[in-house]
Amino acid sequence: MKKLIMICALVGATFAQAQAQRQDNRERDPEKMAERMSQRMGEKLDLTTEQEEQLKNLFIEEANKRKEIEEARKEEMKAAKEDHKEKLEAILSPEQLEKWEAEKKEAGDKMRERRKRRRGIDE
Repeated sequence: MKKLIMICALVGATFAQAQAQRQDNRERDPEKMAERMSQRMGEKLDLTTEQEEQLKNLFIEEANKRKEIEEARKEEMKAAKEDHKEKLEAILSPEQLEKWEAEKKEAGDKMRERRKRRRGIDE
């Protein structure tokens, strides 16, 4: 019985640790990641301190560029969505538009429900 309890505790602790690591992976600071990557490369490639610092700056610069690109894409998508909505409003009657919005909401609700079920199975 004690062995079973220990095994359950060990499995639970392992699962909790894996879950915590997944959370950490999503919330990484670009500077910390750049620091770690440049240090790792420094060890593996026998880099000088100056090279490590240059790599760190390069990684930070790239992370900032990716963030800017992502934000620009979000704005572009938002503008395209707004333009599409305006065109729909010009074509559809208010009743048709209301019906269309209800259909979209229902489809979105179904999609969220499917995702929840998949996550429940995956996790």
